[in-house]
Amino acid sequence: MKRLKYFVFSLLILYVFAGLADHYYYRWIKTTALFSGEVQEWNRVEEGQINTDIAVFGSSRAFIHIDPELLSKKLNQSVYNLGLNGSKFKMQYYRFDEYLIHNPKPKMIVWNLDTFSFSNIKQVFQPNQYVPFMLWNFKLYYYLKDYQDINFLDFVLPFYRYRDQKYWSSEHEKAEKEKLNADQMFRSKGFKSYNRAWKVDWDKLKYKKVDFDEESYQLLEKLIVRCQKENIKLVFTIAPEFYKGQKYMLNRAEIINRYQTTLAKYNLPLLDYSTNEISYDQDLFYNTTHMNMKGAKKFSTELAEDLRRINK
Repeated sequence: MKRLKYFVFSLLILYVFAGLADHYYYRWIKTTALFSGEVQEWNRVEEGQINTDIAVFGSSRAFIHIDPELLSKKLNQSVYNLGLNGSKFKMQYYRFDEYLIHNPKPKMIVWNLDTFSFSNIKQVFQPNQYVPFMLWNFKLYYYLKDYQDINFLDFVLPFYRYRDQKYWSSEHEKAEKEKLNADQMFRSKGFKSYNRAWKVDWDKLKYKKVDFDEESYQLLEKLIVRCQKENIKLVFTIAPEFYKGQKYMLNRAEIINRYQTTLAKYNLPLLDYSTNEISYDQDLFYNTTHMNMKGAKKFSTELAEDLRRINK
């Protein structure tokens, strides 16, 4: 019995020291520009480093389309972009929740909805962006547990989630080659635009119908009620999409109509740019759903004017 107690105590001591070493490693990795800067942005959220009047949320169609600096100049308010690359609404809501817990609440939230915001997915996009923040983070486990390749041991065993060292070495090499800003961040106030050329093969583009996730959709009303309680003005947008690509999503109109119905219930605006002139100019896009630098600038300018009108 005495030997068993000694063995258990030794394991406990080893676990504590491993946890401390893991935390030291985490302090370094969370500041690196991994996964298009997502790790750095998660760190800013968790460390409470964001204090802004207007916070922008959404997927990549938020983070590469809505320029905080341009909005800030037009609206005379501070703006920060918290768009989460490749994400659906569920993980966007997790970022929003963590943001409110650790940072001062904003006066306004601009949330870009996509027609695929609530589509069912089996695997979360770039799951390794969450790895540095996993240890003992059971709230994060709750949000991720239903996706493929999520292992509970990653959340309780120090260093276990870094077991594929060849992969992580490769990712660090990529991050070291990224062009960073003066503050060593990959993004500027959460924003990053790309000057890419149009690249769409229409012959390979397939028609599809979104499999709507009803459970995740409940989070939309949860968000609205939360913002009303916190006295945060909430504005929803649908960023421009190249008009020829819109028809490839067969239930697109049905999904947008559903958004409109829900938001009308709470008397909330939906700024839909699907039929805006921007959506008809191919020179502003590099694929059917993402704009280039020129497109992001034009869209941000129009969005700023619409937000100014709403504020009035």
